[in-house]
Amino acid sequence: MNRKFLRKLYKALLILAAGLWLSLGQKGWAIPGFGQLPGHGVVANGVSGVSYNLTATNQATLTVSGPTAILWQSSGGTLNVTGSGPGFNIGQNATLTITGIGTAVFPVLNVDVTGNPSYIMGTLNAAAGTPVFVANGSGIIVGSGATITAVAGIGLLGYDLSGQASSFTGTVSVFPTTTGSFVTIQSGASISSGASILVAAPQVNIGIAAPGSITASGFFDVLSGYQFTGYTPSTGTYVTGPSPIAGSTGSITISGPSSGTYSSFRFVMSSGSITTNGNLILPGGVNTQWGTGNSSNLALGVLTNNGTLSFASYLTGVSKTGSIVKSTTGSIVNNGTILANGRDLIIAVGGSITNNPGATIDGGGHNVGLFTFGGGINNMGTISGFNGVSLQAVNPHHLGPYIFGSISNTGTINITDPHSSTTSSFLTIASYTGSVFLNGVVNTADPNGVSKAYFHTNTVGNFGMNMNANVTADNVLFIVHNLTGSGVLTASTVDLIVTGNVRNVVSPTNPLLNGFTINNGPFSSTSISIDAEGIAPQIINLHVNGNATIDSADTSTFVNKVLGLTNPVPNAGGNLLVNATGNLTVNGSVPSDYALS
Repeated sequence: MNRKFLRKLYKALLILAAGLWLSLGQKGWAIPGFGQLPGHGVVANGVSGVSYNLTATNQATLTVSGPTAILWQSSGGTLNVTGSGPGFNIGQNATLTITGIGTAVFPVLNVDVTGNPSYIMGTLNAAAGTPVFVANGSGIIVGSGATITAVAGIGLLGYDLSGQASSFTGTVSVFPTTTGSFVTIQSGASISSGASILVAAPQVNIGIAAPGSITASGFFDVLSGYQFTGYTPSTGTYVTGPSPIAGSTGSITISGPSSGTYSSFRFVMSSGSITTNGNLILPGGVNTQWGTGNSSNLALGVLTNNGTLSFASYLTGVSKTGSIVKSTTGSIVNNGTILANGRDLIIAVGGSITNNPGATIDGGGHNVGLFTFGGGINNMGTISGFNGVSLQAVNPHHLGPYIFGSISNTGTINITDPHSSTTSSFLTIASYTGSVFLNGVVNTADPNGVSKAYFHTNTVGNFGMNMNANVTADNVLFIVHNLTGSGVLTASTVDLIVTGNVRNVVSPTNPLLNGFTINNGPFSSTSISIDAEGIAPQIINLHVNGNATIDSADTSTFVNKVLGLTNPVPNAGGNLLVNATGNLTVNGSVPSDYALS
């Protein structure tokens, strides 16, 4: 290969490299040089006494004498040192120290107005008297090798706060009209605050390599699609606390450590979605929010868990005043593991809950309660509670993927207490606006089952319970429309309050084969109370393996009024068939003030 050809090739490569660099710069993705420091700064709020000096190669100190806002531009400006580049960027081998004169507290707002993202790839230090904000409406990237130490607190805001610079006195605000893009903290970055940390942007992506990667002596807040006023990083306080921006679709992705668990959050709030990976503990109560940008359909906002997730306390982002339900949470899709955190695992959401195949919701030594107020529950994985599992759903506005708020189990439900039959153990599956599909497996560590089981469906319309899994319980209550399925119910006492039919049709010609199966199991006999409350003739067909005692509860044949019995009830003319392999005892009904049998 001759030298002339090599010179041409080298020249072509230089041109190509230059073209790529310019292209990346135009798109805002040019990574700063190893020793690059912030440059072209202009003090925006009229505060004098700002100095910016190089202290060593690739090291500079910014000194302020009062609350200071600086606009870091593409060119010009008065704040420059050797190694400065456009905007607020800190290269991999660079160190910027921000400090104040004396012992007073002098907050510093750094706003990058170049139109390109800010890169913090090296070291940013802020002294005890200088809370620091870095704001950039085009985005902020904290690199995997970056170190940020902010004794008095730090805010990383992917918003354009240039309009607040001239009046800056120490706090910042985000309004619905504040434009922004993203903040990304790459896994491996180290952020330490002796006060509080705020990360806020329309899109937030945080990687946490180890439990100690991001630490705050005060509070750590992560906000996306939320407005607030007057945030102070030294105290972690707001003049007006975070609230969702209507119509926004925030996005938060947090990837926790693979070893150990990260839990140092106060607020994790997204107006749209949250995605979690790795090992994390999110705040409970109303401090974890998502889907709130669309208050009329929170189910559209999804918390997707791909790792191992717990909540610091009960996740109860739903409140009810009379008939008004207010929620601060959307739907949950679990692809990983959700664990209890030293107490019962209680999750109440405004959307739906989906537990996908292979996923686990585990109370450990505690109970599990899942409640949806704007959707259904679909368990295709495993749900395990120690002494009880409660699944309850309602969807009055028919939103989300499970429009009727039905509950489906094709996975496994475990009650792990080996003595559950002798305690106040329970299994509750109740859809108040839809149906219940109890398939899959229901396991109880105690062969005698749980103390109480309660099943509820919408009792009006074409709803009901399809039970193909076996269930064992001492006392069982059904409040359903239709009840069917090939599962076997083993119980001592069964109360049936039904408005439709009870049977399991397998033969078009032999009704003796079409009974819903009830088994005595460890109990000597099963007491069955049948309260038929339909508005049309009903069919009740039961097959009992063993002995049974039945009564018709409040079932009536005529309407009972003050002057005596009048018209037949709407469900008159129905059929009752009880087929028992043992002894069958039939008792009368329970008289009441509105019905007699």
